[in-house]
Amino acid sequence: MRRSLLIYILLFSLLTGCAPASAQEQPAPLTEADVLDAYTQAAQVYDWFDLYSPSTGIEAIQTEDGIFYPVEEPGLETMADLETKVSSFFAAPLAEQLLSSGNYRDLNGKLYCLGGARGSNPYLLSKTVHASVVTDDHWTVTVTFWTDYQDSIPVPIPGTDDMTTASVVTVGYSQAVLDYQRTEEGWRFTSFCASDDLDLNADTVFTFSYDGDSFASDEPAMDTWSDYKLGCWLLHADAMGEGASTLLTQRFLEDPETWFSALIPLAQSPFEHAQIVLESPACVYAWFSQEEQAQFEEILNTYQPKNDVEQAMLDILNAAKERAIQNAAERAAASFCLVTDGSFLTLGNQEGTYPWGNAALPAVPESSGTGDNGEALYTFSFGGVDVDYFVSPDPGADEVIFRTFTDEPGVQTLGGIQVGSTRESLLEIYPDAQPYFALQSSRPVSFDEVYVYEPGGFAFCKHMAFYLRDGVVTAMEMEDLLDGRLLS
Repeated sequence: MRRSLLIYILLFSLLTGCAPASAQEQPAPLTEADVLDAYTQAAQVYDWFDLYSPSTGIEAIQTEDGIFYPVEEPGLETMADLETKVSSFFAAPLAEQLLSSGNYRDLNGKLYCLGGARGSNPYLLSKTVHASVVTDDHWTVTVTFWTDYQDSIPVPIPGTDDMTTASVVTVGYSQAVLDYQRTEEGWRFTSFCASDDLDLNADTVFTFSYDGDSFASDEPAMDTWSDYKLGCWLLHADAMGEGASTLLTQRFLEDPETWFSALIPLAQSPFEHAQIVLESPACVYAWFSQEEQAQFEEILNTYQPKNDVEQAMLDILNAAKERAIQNAAERAAASFCLVTDGSFLTLGNQEGTYPWGNAALPAVPESSGTGDNGEALYTFSFGGVDVDYFVSPDPGADEVIFRTFTDEPGVQTLGGIQVGSTRESLLEIYPDAQPYFALQSSRPVSFDEVYVYEPGGFAFCKHMAFYLRDGVVTAMEMEDLLDGRLLS
């Protein structure tokens, strides 16, 4: 029995000591956070050999190779410490390359480094870093270097001997892809770059000058530019950007997939005005033809984003379109305004309750009855203008001016037309005004012809009626029909 027990114990020991590798505990797989953390630490060490020095003291030692300063970085006492540090992040060939630079050496038993760090790249705005798994033994780290560097250069003023300055901008990005691989020593970077390794010669980095001569030569060539190059140019174009913005918008309507794909880098960039460029197709929505508006709406409703960045771009366009509609509606409404005695009497919803913050208006308006939907109607006169407005019975509803009328000189539209203006002046300011002889004014008017300006669109049901006799304006009436139009 004792012998059997001994054999059993020996057999159990052998079995437990020879467990297959699959049964042993395996290291946890790397995560993106692990790789990015390794990159951050490795970048600091790599930059010690290219960009800047580690912390040093001031008691330098002069050698035939230069002036060396004592390293005071925690954990770096000797050259062996530095070799260990470098080898913990970089594969042997890359580590050897760094350590052979001659920037470091042991002097008097302590680690010293050569002075004279070069300083960072002035063109670099910032960088972004992303990690992606390739295989179980290989990750890549993509570093994107962004530039948005503005400068001024002297340029001659045409026709004179004087000089002025023109804005010159270098804008865009370059990328470096670094390899992080499992080696016999563990995970190590087999390729790397400095933290400011922006490539100004990359195809995605552009230099633009915004002086008149440069614009004259650039504009005809814009048809050949990529969507991304157009977007980069628009970042600083200001007043010069109308043509390029229109071109980029037309490309969006014709080929939205290419537009989204090409402008992804702009959407991911740290550029201050990037969103303004991305919004540009939606911002001109109000000026599209009906066909273009329908085409634009179809794109927004049917486009299938291929990733989160494209979804964010689509969200930007939808939000910008809603703002464009609101702004256009407000501008259209504002144009239906009579100016008199320093006050603007505008059709549409008013802020607050009568007199809407304007103390110059009569203290008490006159009741003029009840509307078809139970709204209370009021009227008042001010500065030669008769004004009709209503108050809905619904709680919290706005008070709405729906009609203004004048037959007195001096009261003007925003376009400058007033009683006494000629037909020629009227049609110069409102060339789309149409004759509409059957229209009758809400007040007595002497006239022999009527012109109606009714732009439609974001003006909705608003129109201006100009009553003329013998080719001269005798009265003007603005009205919001609310649920219909005169000309369409």
